[in-house]
Amino acid sequence: MNFKDIFGVSGKIVCVTGGGGGIGKGIAGGFIAGGAKVYIASRRDLSSIASELANEGPGECIALQADLAQDEQIERLANELKEREGKLDVLVNNAAVGNLLHPFEEFPMEVWDQASQMNLRAPFALTQACLEMLGKAGTANSHATVINIASIDGVRIPQDDDWAYGPTKAGLIQLTRQWAGRLGNNHGREGGRHITFNVITPGPFPGMLDDVLATEEGRAAMARSPVVGRVGEPEDMGAACVYLASRAGAFVTGAVLPVDGGVLVGPSANH
Repeated sequence: MNFKDIFGVSGKIVCVTGGGGGIGKGIAGGFIAGGAKVYIASRRDLSSIASELANEGPGECIALQADLAQDEQIERLANELKEREGKLDVLVNNAAVGNLLHPFEEFPMEVWDQASQMNLRAPFALTQACLEMLGKAGTANSHATVINIASIDGVRIPQDDDWAYGPTKAGLIQLTRQWAGRLGNNHGREGGRHITFNVITPGPFPGMLDDVLATEEGRAAMARSPVVGRVGEPEDMGAACVYLASRAGAFVTGAVLPVDGGVLVGPSANH
C-alpha cells in the first residue's frame, strides 16, 4: 500500500461556484492549501477575496464573475475555463439561494423558480458545459470529480417555511446519484470517463446562518443542534471536498456525505 500523498491535490484545476461565502471560501481555501489552482466564481466581484485566499497556501486563486441564474453566463464561465486551462479536475457546485420563507399557502411561484434556477438548474447546466473538460482531466490514476453541495434539508423535513430550498436540494442529491451511475461509468458506451460524482449535505455553517450566528443566543441555539456541540467551520467543508477530490476518495462515487456534526442522528432529527 502507498499512502504517500493520498490526500494530495497539488496541481489540480478546481472551480468553486459561490466561492465568496463561508462554505465556498472554506472549500477554496482547502484546495489552495493543498497546492491546487482554484477559480472562484460568483455574480459579484471576488477579486479581493481571491487575494485573501491566495495566502492560504502554495496554490493559486483566481476570481471569475458569472451570474449562474443566466444560461449565457454559465456558458461564458465554462468557455473561459476552457480557454484558460483546457481541462478541469474538480467542479464544486456550491452556489445556492435559501432562506426564502413564506407560508405554503402564500409561497410565491417566482421564489420557487428562483430556488430551482440556482439550486438545481444551474448545477445541471454548468456540469453539462464542463463535462468535456472533466473528461479530459480524469485518468485511470487520477480521477476528475464533481462535488455538489446540497443540505441536510434535502434529506430531513425542514422545520421552517422555506418550501423550495429543501426540495431543490433533494433534487440535487438525486441528480448527483444519477450522474454517478450514468456519466461516470468507465465502461459505458461513450468510451468511459474517469469522473466521480458525489454530494455533500452540510448542517449549520456560517454563510446562510450569519444572521442567526450574529447573536450569542443564536450561536448557542445552533451549537445545541449538532451532536458535536458546535456549528461547522469553513475548513470542515474544505477537508471533505479535498478528500473526495484526492486519491483518498477515488473509490467513492454516488455518495451522500453528511458534514453536519451529527444533526441527522441527534435527538431532534426527523426520521
